[in-house]
Amino acid sequence: MLRVFLQTVSVVLCIAYSVSGQDDRKYNEDQFSGYGRKAPVGLFKNVNDSTVGKALLLRGTELFVDDHFVESLRGVRRQLNQPVKHRQNPVLVKTAAWEEGAPGYGTVHYDTQSKLFKMWYQGWKKTQGTSEGILLFATSEDGIHWTKPALDKKTGANIVQHPPVQGFQCPGIFEDRTERDPTRRYKMLFSCNPDGTSRTWMTSAAFSPDGIHWTPSRQTALIPFSDTQICPFWDARSRRYVAFLRFGPPNTRLISRTESEDFLNWSPKVTVLRRTRMDTVQQTQFYQMEPLPYGDVYFGIIGAYHNESLKPIPPDKPWTDRADAQLAFSRDGVIWKRVGETGAMNHEEVNSERDWSASIRESTFLPYGKKDHDWDWGFMTPYYTPEPIIINDQIYFFYASSNGKHWWTWTGDPPLKDPNAKQPNKGVGLATLRRDGFVSVNAGPNGGTMTTRPFVFLGDTLVLNADAAGGSIRIEALDTKGVPIIGFGLDTSIKLTTDDIRHRLAWEGHKDLHQLQGRPIRLRIHMKNARIFSLTPSTQNNHWVRAYD
Repeated sequence: MLRVFLQTVSVVLCIAYSVSGQDDRKYNEDQFSGYGRKAPVGLFKNVNDSTVGKALLLRGTELFVDDHFVESLRGVRRQLNQPVKHRQNPVLVKTAAWEEGAPGYGTVHYDTQSKLFKMWYQGWKKTQGTSEGILLFATSEDGIHWTKPALDKKTGANIVQHPPVQGFQCPGIFEDRTERDPTRRYKMLFSCNPDGTSRTWMTSAAFSPDGIHWTPSRQTALIPFSDTQICPFWDARSRRYVAFLRFGPPNTRLISRTESEDFLNWSPKVTVLRRTRMDTVQQTQFYQMEPLPYGDVYFGIIGAYHNESLKPIPPDKPWTDRADAQLAFSRDGVIWKRVGETGAMNHEEVNSERDWSASIRESTFLPYGKKDHDWDWGFMTPYYTPEPIIINDQIYFFYASSNGKHWWTWTGDPPLKDPNAKQPNKGVGLATLRRDGFVSVNAGPNGGTMTTRPFVFLGDTLVLNADAAGGSIRIEALDTKGVPIIGFGLDTSIKLTTDDIRHRLAWEGHKDLHQLQGRPIRLRIHMKNARIFSLTPSTQNNHWVRAYD
């Protein structure tokens, strides 16, 4: 009896060992064929911590701004790309007496239901002591031609009924689609100083059903000092309200972050951007930063103020007392990297001892124009867009600028203020950028390669945003050891030779890429006279399989 029992245990153990020793895929295919049918190629792909290992999971669009997705670059280089300014700039200027000092700080929102651009922009009241703003409103169907609605039927003024708080200015506005209370659909953070002096500068909140009629929060003081553009939004990833604003005290130009669960109680500020050695060349400070949640990452459009001075601009320092726009990048909205001429740089890099003179000039995202030639040669202020405005695969950026420097009211040495200083001409400009086009990986005539880190995707399609017009792109899929996958090598890769936001990667003999999904792979992209911007997984075919029971 004991002998029979031991024999039985031995058989069971052998079977168990035999099964466990087989490849998972082979085991699954054998089970399928037990029903008298052969498993379709690529049907069984087991995804677990053993098969995937440390491979990245590619869910959304992956940009090539940093090395998160990139394993190596050979013969290619990253490049920061600048938006193209619209030929009809400025698209909005002061046209009425009540728009004194406008356009100042502003927010632009695209309403997908009404198909309208909505712009809130600031003007200034002439007051004694600290300045006080007014809020104006305009709409557009195309972002180029703007209408200023008569919100005040008596005067025809397009002035918004902003919160009646002393020193109102610097509002940041967004539409909160998560808000259930219709009277709080639109939310605003703004600066104010209730006693009329700079000692009480604070940030407060207001709410509106329509973006026109505003009610301030009962509690005025919510966030300590900030006297430039304040940018709040609902962050879907963190499930928090988040705001970026300048860090005080006055004339200390750093960028801080704060967050809230109810839009009234805000966390202590943390500084996320401050001056580094990179900024010493042009004595750059950060006037404000407009955050832009973009897919699974975040960009920041920085108002970069250079070399504050009340004196005339010296010929050898043309950036003095002026501002342009630079770029920051984050994967979590908390830890930020500056984006230079060759992509994102960590803090150690931007704070290293080196000659930054050449590279800093190539690190401008949106430059001001030429002095005494362009309308926007002076002080540039990025406008806040709480979410990306993408029309016809172009990202829309708005900014205010002028043909004067920051301290335009002063001539000569301080403290001699010119009482008759002529106010500079101001306007709002539009610039556009290719979808996902912030940073590209470029190859010249000699060609080169970019190899990704191991990643896993679900779907049957990989879409490459690339410009190969006048050049070529070919791609091979590799396994985790770097060996080309049979059927997906360079020899069967279908060459890309055009400029397209949505190139579908393809190999001869395969109608789609479902055989590559669910397994760790690398892509090695061979490029010549071409640029690549992003990679996106997708499903574009029906993969119904007949039941085998």
